[in-house]
Amino acid sequence: MSTTTTRKAQIVPAPPALPAKRRNKSAAALRFKRRTLPERLSTRRKKQLSKRGKKWTRKKQPRPVIEAPSEPPAPTIDVEVVKRTSYEDGFRKGKYEGGEAFLARLIPEDMILPDIPVEHVIALGFEQVGHLLQPLIAPLTVYIEMQQALEQRTPLSVVRLGDGELLALAHDKVLSSNLVRKEGPFLGYAGIDVPDHEYREQLAESVRKATFVGVPTSRMPNFQGLLYPTLRAYGMQTRQMRLTCSIVNYLLAQQGHLLQLMQGRRVLIVGNSGLELAEVLSQRGIAVAGVITPVMGVRDVPRILREVSRHDYDLALIAAGIPAVILSQRIAEQFGKVALDFGHLANKIARGEASL
Repeated sequence: MSTTTTRKAQIVPAPPALPAKRRNKSAAALRFKRRTLPERLSTRRKKQLSKRGKKWTRKKQPRPVIEAPSEPPAPTIDVEVVKRTSYEDGFRKGKYEGGEAFLARLIPEDMILPDIPVEHVIALGFEQVGHLLQPLIAPLTVYIEMQQALEQRTPLSVVRLGDGELLALAHDKVLSSNLVRKEGPFLGYAGIDVPDHEYREQLAESVRKATFVGVPTSRMPNFQGLLYPTLRAYGMQTRQMRLTCSIVNYLLAQQGHLLQLMQGRRVLIVGNSGLELAEVLSQRGIAVAGVITPVMGVRDVPRILREVSRHDYDLALIAAGIPAVILSQRIAEQFGKVALDFGHLANKIARGEASL
């Protein structure tokens, strides 16, 4: 008898649904798995990796850009206001140092001089020295004597002293060469390299022998402020010299006397702008006897004089900087001619900036 055993199919019940809170944790676990390895490493694991010499890196986050605080705008400067203020301040201080300070030394300590400006005091004092004034020879007188010398064929020289000539004369006599170079950086261009004692003495000798000596009327330090001590250093006395204004060449041109001196006469031009000046004079009907150019400073004087000796002329116009003083005086002395220290007037006439 067979026995048949029938196994009943077991029905596995479905798992109960997870509560809502459990589902949320599973979602969080999924998000954890998606994270990169270094972010999932525990602190302990990180330490273990560090001991083995392995590195782990956390994903770098861009640093926020921090802008530097903007600087406040620079204050605007009114240049004209600064200039006016500086001038006003300098004028007040200069007026005190140059006037009030001298007056203050004359006033007793226990007294004051109320409400009298220094200009008034100077004016009162000037009345006491007015009789010492020395008149300068007028350009008209210079012109008349030049005309007479041209007609009589007698020597006459007109030289002029500016700051360049005075500094050249004063170096190592009144002022040190270092100070002269500082005050006159243009001296090399004007024709002398300081120190040069040989031509300093020749320059002084020409001033001493010249017929007329033009002197500056400005009392600035490098003009009249240097004129008198320099002349005294060479034993020259102004009252024994025939002094005219240092711009006598310009005044002769402005008053029409220069053109009268040249008309009907042969004119020799010496200087670096000689060719340009000769062209202008020729256009005005002046007979140009010759042009000697260039003049390379005081040490070129001997060569220039040799060149001058080869020309036939009546009047010499010398536009050669400091060497013009020596050349004008020596042309008159050695060749019996009339010579005028012409200066920068030659350049102005050549450029049409001055008329005859």
